[in-house]
Amino acid sequence: MAKKNDTFNPSRRKFIKGAALTVGATGLAGTGGQLNAAPQARVEWDRTADVVVVGAGASGLPAAITARDRGASVILIDANHDIGGHAMLSGGRVPLGGGTSLQKKYGIVDSADQVYLDHTNHKNSEFRYCDRDLVRMWADENAATFEFLIENGVKFNDEKPEMVNGGSVPRLFIAKVFSDDLAETIDGRPGSGLVRPLEKSARAKGVEILLKHKMTRVIRENATSGRVLGISATSENKTVNIRARKGVIIATGGHTSNVAFRRMFDPRLTEEYQVAGEPWTKQNADGEILAMDIGASLWGTSNQSNDAAAL
Repeated sequence: MAKKNDTFNPSRRKFIKGAALTVGATGLAGTGGQLNAAPQARVEWDRTADVVVVGAGASGLPAAITARDRGASVILIDANHDIGGHAMLSGGRVPLGGGTSLQKKYGIVDSADQVYLDHTNHKNSEFRYCDRDLVRMWADENAATFEFLIENGVKFNDEKPEMVNGGSVPRLFIAKVFSDDLAETIDGRPGSGLVRPLEKSARAKGVEILLKHKMTRVIRENATSGRVLGISATSENKTVNIRARKGVIIATGGHTSNVAFRRMFDPRLTEEYQVAGEPWTKQNADGEILAMDIGASLWGTSNQSNDAAAL
């Protein structure tokens, strides 16, 4: 892996230069993955791009678009037969504030500072243990991220936003359903209004999307050391090695369906608890486990334990 750059700013407006591995899972989940990555000299690359993104959902699509906006070539893969991930089945609810254009339209005064204060409020059991530095960065990017969605085709219901998650300011807007086609929207879910426009924008900007491609390993220079070079994926029982010149971004569906994995966070999450989204998306921790195979560490896990109290 690349050496950490202490000056790195994770703003969506700045692009990662140099090799890196980013894990951005949006859910919980897993099947185990063994990694015995061969040195670069032994790998026969089938495809090459500057950035390889794994997972075409609400994390992966914006990551791919942002990389293209910064001039990188991008290959985006997903194990499913269609894009969208969990977000396709979601309610399309986007609780971003900080002074967005739609907040201003309804006369709502908000700021990044207020977003930060709301999401580090010690009285809120969901937010009290949040990492302050991470929340600060996220709060500063709230408005810019919302405008990014609009710039890339996402349309929201023209209604006054709702209060959400114990916030002090209304921030929740809901995406418009993408179309009347129940297959295209997966039973008319509003989440289609979030991911379908992002897919359209990504394709228009030159992101190459490979569906039915399941990541099976992350390839480093050596099995346990060196830079991340790319990934292996399976498609139609064939292995495809995809080289990433600048970075691999893992934005897979999480681990909530993997009982053993989720119980590492909270032993109360036993097998009787079901998860939403299946069978459309699998939530089996593939991405997390493959990243851990090459040395990634889980971090900031207290939020899941806190949420489990509401089960």
